[in-house]
Amino acid sequence: MNRRISKQRMSKGEVIRTDTYTTLVNDIADLYNRARKTLIESYWQIGRRIVEQEQQGDGKAEYGLRLLEHLSEDLRHKLGSGFSKRNLYRMREFYLGHSILPTSAKLNWSQHVELLPITNKADKRRLEKRIIKDKLSPRQIRQEVRQLKESKQPPLQDKTRLVLPQPGREQSLQCYGLIEPDRIARPHGTVVVDCGFNIWREIDRQAAKSHGQPSYTYPAKVESVIDGDTLWVIVDCGDGILTRQKLRLHLIDSPERGTLEGDRATRFVKRVLRKSPDIVIRTHHYDKYARYLADVFYLPDSTNPKAIYAQGIYLNQQLIDKGLARRWKP
Repeated sequence: MNRRISKQRMSKGEVIRTDTYTTLVNDIADLYNRARKTLIESYWQIGRRIVEQEQQGDGKAEYGLRLLEHLSEDLRHKLGSGFSKRNLYRMREFYLGHSILPTSAKLNWSQHVELLPITNKADKRRLEKRIIKDKLSPRQIRQEVRQLKESKQPPLQDKTRLVLPQPGREQSLQCYGLIEPDRIARPHGTVVVDCGFNIWREIDRQAAKSHGQPSYTYPAKVESVIDGDTLWVIVDCGDGILTRQKLRLHLIDSPERGTLEGDRATRFVKRVLRKSPDIVIRTHHYDKYARYLADVFYLPDSTNPKAIYAQGIYLNQQLIDKGLARRWKP
């Protein structure tokens, strides 16, 4: 019985290896490549539409971030998964990195995503050819991109001390901005305030008298350290409003984790913030990964936000001083 089945299976295997089967394989591969090309074209067109909409807006980074957040929410509701804020940002960057729609279907979307950090067109073309020739996996592409970026970066150490622009410390903590009434209609006697991080809150009009221009400065608690320049934090927006945010340190760039220098920077930040998890952050615009850029202040043995802000150590500058990061312009 078993011997007969084995012979049948072997016979079927011999039958499968025919010209008809080869045609089937080629047809399916062709259909897949056409679908892959169509997907890449669609993502390029989506990125183009996002950029066009941004150009029609107020031109500010906050507007772009709000647009991606609203788009992500609405598109996921309408079309399902695959339209996270991060993916929409990748489509936007894909369009910005390719002024002309890529016509080749040799690279899939995952490979294009891994190449997004490469902005030099010549470097990108060389790496694309290498990917196709050597059939590099996403992990191998990531390593190649990291090595290429590191080879073009200047040394961390310099004979002269590099001083970052000093962040002002005169802003009030948790100072909200008023949302114009024509943007959202509310009942008489109330107004809407911008608590930061795209969080709006309705309050009594009388309470709004104490609010002015938003300072984008908040107390926060460190949840985890990703690497030398990236943190997960819980931000206290005031009045019991908390938000979890992934922050990138403003104006600096720390080497990637997995490198000797990158692991040194990560260990240092983990060590100091483990002892002083209560920090104050002053946020700026966001980076290409939709992370807010932030100045970070900490003060050993203190949990008082006002003292931390006024007297705390400016972590961004400290990393520069210790040779654990370099100046970076977003």
